[in-house]
Amino acid sequence: MMSLYKKEYIVVDLETTGLSPNNGDEIIEIGVTEIKDDKIKLNYSRLIKPRGFISSTITNITSITNEMVSDAASIEDVLPKFREYIGERTLIAHNAKFDVKFLNHYLDKMDLEPITDYICTMEMLKKNKNYNGKNKKLATACDYYGIINEQAHRADSDTLATAKLFLAIRDEI
Repeated sequence: MMSLYKKEYIVVDLETTGLSPNNGDEIIEIGVTEIKDDKIKLNYSRLIKPRGFISSTITNITSITNEMVSDAASIEDVLPKFREYIGERTLIAHNAKFDVKFLNHYLDKMDLEPITDYICTMEMLKKNKNYNGKNKKLATACDYYGIINEQAHRADSDTLATAKLFLAIRDEI
């Protein structure tokens, strides 16, 4: 098993236009929180302009509107820099399979190196015998551990909550 004690991690969360990049769904926001030496550092997000439109359903979940992304950079501009930024660091995400699936779909389209080194906090919860939350959703886990997620379903807020969750449960498993 991969070590849960490294010097540096990049916590990532994506907001997307749907559930499957293979069906043409796109990334509309990338959020990042850095963990260095067990301390939360940089936290930010970047909106991305999709080729298609953001549905009202997605806007209701994420609060991201078509107007908000109208002047944002494209995925082709953002993702190569993002991949370089991650480098060899371990990525952390809640339900990492979802985020990694999207990232690797678009990385593959651009002939960029896929992400293979990642930790999923949802999987960590499944292994944590001390966790008694009613499900493994981020909101439920945050409530259970007393972590406040100021703006759920916005990438910067979700990565900050996931970073705090990772640090809270790492020692329990």
